[in-house]
Amino acid sequence: MRKTKSYKLESILEQRIRMGNYTLLNFPAERRLASTFKVTQMTVRKAVKNLERRGLLERLPNGTATAARVNGGMVVFLAPSFLSSHIFMFQRMLATVAKEVGWQLQTILYMHWDDACIEEALDRFDGVFLYPVREKISERLTELLQRTATPVVCLGGDMSSLGVPSFLDHPANAEELIIDFLQKQGYSKIDFLLTQPRDTDNAQWHENWVRRLKCRRLTGDFLEYPVESYGDSLEQAFQCVGSLIEQNAFRSNCLLGATVNEAIGACRALASHGIMPGRDIAVSSVVGSREGIAKFFIPSITAVFSGDCRGILADYFKWMEQPEKGWDGEMICYGKNGYVFAGESVIAAELLQSTKK
Repeated sequence: MRKTKSYKLESILEQRIRMGNYTLLNFPAERRLASTFKVTQMTVRKAVKNLERRGLLERLPNGTATAARVNGGMVVFLAPSFLSSHIFMFQRMLATVAKEVGWQLQTILYMHWDDACIEEALDRFDGVFLYPVREKISERLTELLQRTATPVVCLGGDMSSLGVPSFLDHPANAEELIIDFLQKQGYSKIDFLLTQPRDTDNAQWHENWVRRLKCRRLTGDFLEYPVESYGDSLEQAFQCVGSLIEQNAFRSNCLLGATVNEAIGACRALASHGIMPGRDIAVSSVVGSREGIAKFFIPSITAVFSGDCRGILADYFKWMEQPEKGWDGEMICYGKNGYVFAGESVIAAELLQSTKK
């Protein structure tokens, strides 16, 4: 049987409602729907009436239609609008867990801390997962976070000082694991490369590196070249390491990057200048959870990985089901079951070609 225009329109609107598309956006007026889909208002009215009858649309006292809540709660993942494999990783994990617990997930990109969509999300969704942009949080958003009744969880950063539960997917002892591994490979000088935008996470990375070196009686140079917010830390690592080599100022046999971005950028710069990672120099990364790319790069990057983190995210969803109880878990959660993936980018110090010259 041939499907009518009203049936086709109803199917499209139903999918949008079930996927939560009208949680942040208002449901369009009939005239606008008619104009958008190139149909008559009579066709739109028939589709809307059917959606109302089926409980997918509700009428407000002022007569406007609004999307009804279906299939459990609605949660949003607010992420900065820049390309990041780390953001994609969280998005996929959240989508998987949301499906398992029967919730709907929307991903919304924002440009800055005072972006209007953040405030709208706090008002309209049952829960918010927030990936922080690497710049100082605004006073207005600080106030909003402190008074909102909507559960908010920070992913990939630490906002616990604002009362926001935070999840960092790398193990809490990641620096300890990788530095101990490198020492066992015979390295006594471990240089640290950091090109992430400057924030409190950078200070913590640096502090942990210094503490572990001191504990193990090792040495190392701190190479910090922070990129601007929304900048590319991988390209920054490539440019800065390349510049040091060209200036004959690169003195490392063992280079440890904060993330895989630093490690990959450094590897490319080194190889471009005839210095081969895993042969002439050891290159590794503290954080290796960026979608497993460390394992598939050439050479594969030695890095610290975590076990499955979905159980931690599921706990946040349980809290969002009953937010009035408040979050009673750890304010900062880390990845569990950390381990070092021994990639091709690190060989024993005694085997380095550069040490034989």
